[in-house]
Amino acid sequence: MSYNIIVDLSHKEKIEEFPEFALGEDDFEIDYIDKNEGPIEFELLEDYDILFIGNIQHTKDGKADKFTKEELLAIKKFVGEGGGFFLTTGDGGDKDIQMKFGSIRVLYKMTGVRRFWNGIIQEVPSHFLVNRQNILINDLFNHPISQGINEVVLPNCTFFDITEEDVEDIIVTSEKAEFKYYLDDETGPIGPVPVCVVSEFFNGRSVTIGSSDWLIEDDFGLDAGDNLKFLENIIKWLSFET
Repeated sequence: MSYNIIVDLSHKEKIEEFPEFALGEDDFEIDYIDKNEGPIEFELLEDYDILFIGNIQHTKDGKADKFTKEELLAIKKFVGEGGGFFLTTGDGGDKDIQMKFGSIRVLYKMTGVRRFWNGIIQEVPSHFLVNRQNILINDLFNHPISQGINEVVLPNCTFFDITEEDVEDIIVTSEKAEFKYYLDDETGPIGPVPVCVVSEFFNGRSVTIGSSDWLIEDDFGLDAGDNLKFLENIIKWLSFET
């Protein structure tokens, strides 16, 4: 099977390289929309199976990390016509930047996520690996992307507020999870909240995860648990292979 993936780097993303080394024996073609390029246009996206956006670093000022109306329409058309959309964030989420300014919240029709919380999840010992910010998950909800997965590690993760329509939780935090909110530096309980969701938008599919550092070749990244298999499952599901 051949998979064509386009990676956007034109919106100040932290993840600047898709893990080609981790893609097994399948035929993968990875291309990039480089920094200072763009805007994202449908005519470019339509040649690919999956659009990946990895942890945009939103700022209060400036427009380079925001989406224009034209880009939003291009992504909607791409996904709506059968494309796969893979979005990851991280601690800090959308930095509390509102939708009207073009933050990643504008993508909620595809992702099912209305807010990416500005802070970091801290788990209890039974649900973290070495450090509280390395979330350890061994209970995933039933879905094609969770098949054959016994353990996932998501470092430096945030959580979501999700819509009520066409969105499905795959991973949630434990009942005793806490969250450190960066705006006031306060930490408090959050209980079970979603950190990985999937959704369908017309003929396309979307996967959104509150961590991006699990995609890095690291002891708490792709080398941890079943993270590599998890990534493979995501790519296959987004490409309508499962």
